[in-house]
Order: sequence, then C-alpha cells, then structure tokens
Amino acid sequence: MLKKQTIRGLENISLNDKPTTKEELIGLSENWTENEEILVRKILKQGGKCKVGPNIISVKRPDIIYSLVR
Repeated sequence: MLKKQTIRGLENISLNDKPTTKEELIGLSENWTENEEILVRKILKQGGKCKVGPNIISVKRPDIIYSLVR
C-alpha cells in the first residue's frame, strides 16, 4: 500500500487523464499486487504512464536542466 510520503508533486499526477488526490491513489493501492505497487512507485519517481487494472496512471516529472558551466 502506498503512503502519503510516497506521493509527491501531485499536480503532475493524473488518473485516467484527470487530476487525482493522494487519498484516491492510496485507496486504489490497497487492492494492488506487490508487482503493481512496485511499478507505480517506479513511475512516481521517474515519470511516465502505466496501467494498473482498469486505471491509467500518468506522471509528468519536471524537466531539470543541468549546466556544467559556472
């Protein structure tokens, strides 16, 4: 089961192309298998899309530009 600390940057997370809440994701995670939970955790960290049961979870990570010049 997911915890509130696991879900960060909620403004970039959508469930079936609609904004979602932490409580909604946590509630859904109660019925996930261990492999589904691992997949969603990975998507939350890296960004992307995954399908868990009938739901599609989409995460957009902010683009970070690193510069080696000081």
